[in-house]
Amino acid sequence: MRKVLVTRPQPDAALTAARLESAGCWPVCLPVSETVATNIALPYGDFDAVAVTSANALRHIGHEKLAPYRHLQLYAVGDKTAAAARQAGFEKIYAGDGWGLHLGRYVAADLQAGSHVLYLTGKVRRPDFEAQLNAADIHLTVAETYDTCPVSYDQTQLSSILSGGAPEVILLYSAVAARQFMALDAQIQGAFLQGAKYIFCLSRRIAAELPEACAAKLRISETPDEEALLRLFADNG
Repeated sequence: MRKVLVTRPQPDAALTAARLESAGCWPVCLPVSETVATNIALPYGDFDAVAVTSANALRHIGHEKLAPYRHLQLYAVGDKTAAAARQAGFEKIYAGDGWGLHLGRYVAADLQAGSHVLYLTGKVRRPDFEAQLNAADIHLTVAETYDTCPVSYDQTQLSSILSGGAPEVILLYSAVAARQFMALDAQIQGAFLQGAKYIFCLSRRIAAELPEACAAKLRISETPDEEALLRLFADNG
């Protein structure tokens, strides 16, 4: 039975663990970060569209606060974010391929220069989407609905994960998470990375956060979504 370390935040970590368990694996959850609501008030304005580059941006805002914007076109970075938008009551939804850069290019081509977009996002984010729209003279109002915070563990908690053997597989979902994971791994003298056979990353940017000594263990998802990551995991069984 393959022991798999799942580092994504809850509640998603539990969903991933359930999928892995049903596939005959031994999942161990070690969320290295957590997302928390900022409790901001959304701005009112004459917006032409809404853009969202993470499902968390919708999870951490009350659906009642979204009512004034539900009639607008919503641009979602991928299928998971699009599903969260449907749950929030949006109907006109475009789902991208999971890349913020690609979504920015699409929105820039789809809207006229001078358009005004409400951008729901987190405090910790890549600049790719915003850069594309700024270059196209599309105005953004940014609403940071959530923040990403590291989760701390003591030595006993980390060592308990090694009981029965180190995880054979490590799943990493973001560059921020990779950096936090490295700090936790250092607390136990590198036991996670040394013991792993494979390290699966959603993107090359995430893999770049890891030491060069891990290069032979790295497997990088074709697209930055969990479906592609788990297919890659299955192919490397």
